[in-house]
Amino acid sequence: MNKQFALRLRRAIQAVGINPTQFAYKARVPQGTISKCLSGHVPTARILLRIAKLTGKSVDWFLTGKEAKGRGEGYIAERPARYGTKRLKTSDEVWVEKLLKVLRSGNRRKKQTIKELLDVLSR
Repeated sequence: MNKQFALRLRRAIQAVGINPTQFAYKARVPQGTISKCLSGHVPTARILLRIAKLTGKSVDWFLTGKEAKGRGEGYIAERPARYGTKRLKTSDEVWVEKLLKVLRSGNRRKKQTIKELLDVLSR
């Protein structure tokens, strides 16, 4: 239990000017989690980042009560990694895929033409 964290969270919610239930909704955090945090429970990093982003306070401030000094002042967090999303392919990757599609197809004439072309280009 961390009563100081709970106190800082309560002050931050009041500064935003909404009640804890509305805060939980806006932060995309379960209301029960906010209730636990207001009782002294320190949340996971993901939830702590959401809380920090909504309040404009740093994670350091919530955990230690100290504001960041120097270059990183005002820094809350990097954007979360987006696992599972497709990245844009380079033009080379697109061409390789197209060539492989032709080579794997059943069209012998196209396959032979591609092979001859690649043979000429590799010389």
